Amino acid sequence: AILAFARQGPQIFTPARRGGGRHPPRTMAPKKAEGPPLKKAKVAAKWEWQDASGWKEFNDADAGMLEGQYNALGPKAKFSTTEFSFNKGFGTIYEVSFSKMTQVNTETKKSRNIRRRDEKAVLAKAKAMWEWWTDSGEWAQFVQEDTDMLEKAFGAGMNPFLTKNLSFNKGYDSLYIFDFDVMTQVNSDSGTSRKIQRTAAGGSKVFGHTKGEDDAYADVLLAAKDSDATAGAAAGVKFDLGLPPAFVAAQKKKGSSSLRKQKRDFGPIISKDKHGTECFNQMLKNEEEFCGEWVVFYHSYSCAAILYEVQAAVGSVLFRFKAEFAGLPRILAHGFKHIPDATRMLEEFPKWKDQDHNPAFKAVGLCATTSLLAHDDEAPAKSVFLAGYSVGSLKGVLQKLLGAVGVPKYKVESLAKDIISLACKHGLDTMGIPGGKKCKSGRSGHMLQIFLRRELCDKYVYPSFPFGVPDENRNLPLSKYLADQAPIEGQVRITLNPDVFLRATYARMFTYSADPTYHENRPAFIKELVGLLEPVIGDEKVREKAAKGIFGGCPPDWWTPEDQSDKAAMPAARYATSDMAEEHRAAPRAEGRL
Repeated sequence: AILAFARQGPQIFTPARRGGGRHPPRTMAPKKAEGPPLKKAKVAAKWEWQDASGWKEFNDADAGMLEGQYNALGPKAKFSTTEFSFNKGFGTIYEVSFSKMTQVNTETKKSRNIRRRDEKAVLAKAKAMWEWWTDSGEWAQFVQEDTDMLEKAFGAGMNPFLTKNLSFNKGYDSLYIFDFDVMTQVNSDSGTSRKIQRTAAGGSKVFGHTKGEDDAYADVLLAAKDSDATAGAAAGVKFDLGLPPAFVAAQKKKGSSSLRKQKRDFGPIISKDKHGTECFNQMLKNEEEFCGEWVVFYHSYSCAAILYEVQAAVGSVLFRFKAEFAGLPRILAHGFKHIPDATRMLEEFPKWKDQDHNPAFKAVGLCATTSLLAHDDEAPAKSVFLAGYSVGSLKGVLQKLLGAVGVPKYKVESLAKDIISLACKHGLDTMGIPGGKKCKSGRSGHMLQIFLRRELCDKYVYPSFPFGVPDENRNLPLSKYLADQAPIEGQVRITLNPDVFLRATYARMFTYSADPTYHENRPAFIKELVGLLEPVIGDEKVREKAAKGIFGGCPPDWWTPEDQSDKAAMPAARYATSDMAEEHRAAPRAEGRL
């Protein structure tokens, strides 16, 4: 999810004692500490002690004890105590002086400096920090005058915020558009998009791009085990498709779902960009074509594009996936043995304290929104398309993926280098991968338009709030909400089971890239990428091993071991036709591999 909360807990010191060597427990009762009885204090300040390496925080119990004495005795007081947590079992008396800010072990005479840091005072003086993501792949601070302006606009709720008054814009007069929902900055003249983040006074990063969805999927790949290749997964599911003609006609009459009682408003960022506007118009045209028998969802991503593209190319070679039209977010099926569909995911969700950041979700699930144009609390399409969803490192992930889809180990490194080089050649932003490059436009965003047959909607998708929390208000079920309600809005979580989403009879997907160069070059890139993979997994035995590994030991019954890449080819006009499945109902064997 885009709004990631970075919380750093206190460092807790837990040795047996400080300020002298270890002593055996005393047999006599220790002297009682002087001063008033200790009271539990609400710690409004941090208490720290100093050693040779610097300042360390007292744990909560000791900080509370010190704060209680400080409030009761005053800043000039001195008192003795045996109540430090590290002193349990020893009974050593420590003398604490607030005037000198020292702590003395009365037995060893060891003295340490201590200090009290008033957090309220610190926060009163502190200011929020604003940063932007540089071409070299790191965060850099805005100058103070720009920071002050952004903070004022942010505090006033001005979103989007449009301005020309930036220090680096003097003499250029370009209009910059800031979106504080998804934290992006777009130059409306050049179309260049950059990620930004705000660190609140006191250091809490409430906003910004830390760990986005596609980065977390990369973590799942890195954590994958060799045993996953034989973990097994439910495969070969079949569905009888067919909706009442009157229902289909009614949906067709209502038109594009994103435009049902919703203005054709692309927002200030997209509407000022020629390429972005063309992409949005084409997505709405697709909606118009598919609105009768299909529901539509939108998934935004950036860093993981190279992973999605490789998975799509593998899907083309092995399973006739139509890679020339879209990337493939999930191909490894082992996680789907445990969570094959949305019903099962909803049963598991209450167990996940980290909600949709849980690895079990990331292995099978996808975050998406139901409308191209409606507002979304987490990732509105109009805001995130150009910049994408996240910033992160994919070091080692591509190699892990190649191994998981059947590439022999001795070929993994060389193939990974060739893929990265090919991606850079065609303009795909690969900044997250060692050896990769930033795309020319700085637009790393991609939008995956996902169409799913209405008959399968409730089985594989559920309506949600941010972080995947189920939204019961839209669960009428969801298919009924999407058919009857307007305007359509809100998030969903999709269980993107490859046994279903590899097959064009059940699902159609289209990739739109914010970078104009890569968007134009993508078909050629996919063709060359498939060409790189075919010799590596071209042998029938290798393909069979790869298919078994992808599906956890048991490929679906619709799969056959011959090279599928030539059979995957399909004219765009046919793939983008909503009733293509109707042509193949009479041929169930072929239907499975469309």
